[in-house]
Parts: sequence; C-alpha cells; structure tokens
Amino acid sequence: MLTYFPVPYDDELLYSCVARYGCHTGQAQNQKAVVRDVWGTDSAVAIPDLPSHLHDFSDNAGQVWQISINELIAQFTLAPLYFPFLSAEQTKEIICSMGSKEGGKIHTRAGIVASRVPIPIHFRYCPQCLEEQLTELGEPYWRRMHQLPGIDVCIDHRCKLEDTAVSFHPKEKHHYHAAIIECRSRQIRGVDLTQSEQRVIEYHQELLNMSSLEGFGVNRWSLYYQQLAKDLGFTHKSRVQHQDIHQSLKQAWKNSFLEPFLPELNENSWLINLFRKHRKSFHPLRHLMTLSALTPDKSLSEILKQVKQFPAEQERLTPVFIVTGKPSSEVKAHRDEWVKLMAEHPDCGVKKLRKLNLGGRVYAWLYRNDYSWLMRHCPEKEIAIESLRDVDYSRWDRENVNALTAIYENVVQVEGRPRLTASHLIQQLPRANSVQKHLVDLPLTKQWLDLHAESLEDYQIIRLKSAYQYLLEQNQTIKRWKLIRAANIREELVTERIEKQIIALEVLAGSRHK
Repeated sequence: MLTYFPVPYDDELLYSCVARYGCHTGQAQNQKAVVRDVWGTDSAVAIPDLPSHLHDFSDNAGQVWQISINELIAQFTLAPLYFPFLSAEQTKEIICSMGSKEGGKIHTRAGIVASRVPIPIHFRYCPQCLEEQLTELGEPYWRRMHQLPGIDVCIDHRCKLEDTAVSFHPKEKHHYHAAIIECRSRQIRGVDLTQSEQRVIEYHQELLNMSSLEGFGVNRWSLYYQQLAKDLGFTHKSRVQHQDIHQSLKQAWKNSFLEPFLPELNENSWLINLFRKHRKSFHPLRHLMTLSALTPDKSLSEILKQVKQFPAEQERLTPVFIVTGKPSSEVKAHRDEWVKLMAEHPDCGVKKLRKLNLGGRVYAWLYRNDYSWLMRHCPEKEIAIESLRDVDYSRWDRENVNALTAIYENVVQVEGRPRLTASHLIQQLPRANSVQKHLVDLPLTKQWLDLHAESLEDYQIIRLKSAYQYLLEQNQTIKRWKLIRAANIREELVTERIEKQIIALEVLAGSRHK
C-alpha cells in the first residue's frame, strides 16, 4: 500500500506521475522497485498512452489518492481520444482491459495497431512549457497534449514540439523515464497555425477534457456523415460527390503539417469510406481533419451532440405479415399455381418467374398471405455466368472517346449545366458501369477524362462568370459578396485563383461604367 504519491499536474500522463514518484523517492535507478511500489506487482508494463493494471494501481494508491478507474482513464491517459469513434462494446472492452492485468489487446481494440496514422516515435515536449514548468512547479512533466498522433505543435505557445531520446513505447518494458531527466532547454521554433490546424488541435483538447467515456458506434457516424454531405450540398440525386469533398479537404489542408495525412481519391480511400456505411472505425485524426474542414463554425462538443441524436444501432426491418384467414382451398390453389410455374420454367429464378403473366400476381398473393411457405418453395438464386467472349478494348476505347467528345461539345456551353466530373461524363456513355470498372483497360478514355473533367475550382469559376452576367442583366453593382452569393460558393472554398477571378470581374465591371 502506497503511503506517498505525487499530486498529478494538469494534463499529465499517469506514466509521468509514476516516473516522478521514482525521482521523488530516490528510486529512479531502481525501476523494479518503482513498479513494485506503485502497482503492487512486478508484471505491470510502462505504457504511456493506454496502460493496464489500473485496478491494481487504484487499490494500491487508495490511501493517498482516491480515484476511480474511469477517472484515471479520462484524465491521465490518451484513451478519450479514441472512445467517441468506437462502438459501446469496444469502449467497454478497452476500459475492462485497462483495469485488468491483461492489457495485450488494448491497442488492437482501439484500432491503433491497424491504423496508418503513426503514434509518436519518441516522447515530446514544448521548450517553453518546460521553462514554465520548471519556474512554477520546480519540475517538468509529460503532457498528454504533447504526445498526440500526427500533431507536433504546442497550441499554447505556437511552437514545434521537440523529440527526446526516449522511445514512446520503449523496449525496457518496466522503465518509467522522467521528463526532468530527459528534457533539455532548446531554442523555441515558432509555428504559424492556420485556423483549420488550430481547430484540429483544439478538437483533440476537447476530447481529452471529456469526462464521459462513451463509444458512439459506427452506425451513428455513418448517418451523421451522410446527413452532413446532404446539408453541405455534396450530394447529387442522393449520391455523395466524393470528389467535391476531397477537393474541400485538399484546399483546407494545402501546405499544412496535416496535408500528408490526406489520402489520394480512390475506392480504398478512407475519405470515401468515411461517407459510406461504416464497417469499421476510423482514426480520430481522420475524423477531426474532416470535421475541421467541413464544419469550421462548430465546436467538437456540438458535433458530438448531433452524432448522438442518431440511433446507435441500425434498425432491422422485419416483414410483418397479417393473418388474413384465407380459406385453405384458396391457399392451396395459389400454392399449386406457384409450384406449376416453377415446374414449367425450371431455369427461371424468382425475378423471372414474377415477370411471367401469372407469376407476379401469384407471388404477390403468397407473399401477403402465405409468406413462410413461399420462402421455403422458391427456386435457387440464379448464378450469373460471365461471358467468355473476348472484349475488343481498343475499339471500345475509341468509341468512348468519340462519344465523349460529342457529349462534351453539346453540353459545355449550356447555361446552368452540372459540373462535368469524370463520373458524370462516364454516366452519359453506353455501358457506363462497365466503363467505370474497366477504366484501366481503356487508356484513351482515361486520358480524355483526365484532360476534360472539371475540378471544383474550374466549375466555381464558370459559376462566377454566370453570376457576373446575371448581375449585369439585373443592373446590379458588381460586388464580391454578391458574386459569391449568386455563384453559391462557400467562403471557405474561395481559393487564391477564385479570388483573382473575383477581382478581375470587379475591375471589368468598373471599366464598363467609365
């Protein structure tokens, strides 16, 4: 039972508290004694972000520090970063593992092991925080905010974090490295943070300060992102326009320290999967980058409140069948008709049988009045047999280019036309779905699309010019805000090129009035 333990500082890792205990008791060189004192066991491993054995610690330190397992996790570990983006079951399992002696699967359950967002290689610190801690407290400590995956800036002092020589997950499994031993005064390297960068770091700070350890689940996040796409106008006929979303994030994170985490746009892109039905959880940094770029006017707590309003589990729709009390003779007659249809057309599946003259009527009657029997007496699903004939890709490729050229010439000058994205142009072709699947086999088609497909920025400039003509026709003065409103361009999507176009249109309007 511990009779002394250091008072934890603001935003301090539990790992750091244990390391300071070793220094305060003169046992920094005897780490086995530190582990035995603090944890009451020799098997506890020095894990900085998601430690286990917390029940042992709570019991052993209860005399000098009365704190619950949940409070330890919420205030002195990095677990709160991950919980909102996991399921309730995953969160419960992680909390259970962190409290127990079996902590081997914690990082796997949190999705850290499988993620491409790397954890810090070394412990990090802010040189200015170091000086302030030494002056005000007499000793430095390891802050949670300085060990965030993908974030290497101290938001308090707008400076780069410095690496120490200590590995964040060292090979010495039972060694607690104290900040007072490992940190050195260094020159402060200032950083100019953009609003988006600052917002992402603030979102991390909000997560770490949350007292609730709640997993929202993939269904809530799926529904939230689908609704977000609709609210921001990133859908067309209920389909999410992933290219527009990617362009928005690309613009938001251009030349920032988070730009390397933005994916290329392809079918396996995490950004595309984020706006589809979630089949797995995503790293917090990916959520926060997306939310910061698309919802700049909201705090994270407001966003999480919205997410929580969606159902935690997907609603399972089960057919409801009313007992109609039809005479047995009528039931038997319909059953016999269905059996006869299957016998007369043995090669037909359910879909083809329903298209026959009597098939649709008989199927519908049985579905409403004799569902269980119908499900047991349906033909097996048809197995689609792929055509073995060779495809003349070269000819198909040339035909596509000719068709695309004609389509483009007909629509490019049309007022109020949609944006000519690659996917939109492909949809105008015969066998559009096949073209999309075999684009790698159609190099001329792909090359034509790469040359002619419009980026979001290109399309916004076209809309600006249309807005300019509209305002002239309405005898209105040409002002920046009017152009942006008439062109339906959100302020955060105004790029340097678009700004130059706006200025050019204002100058042109001015010269017309001279």
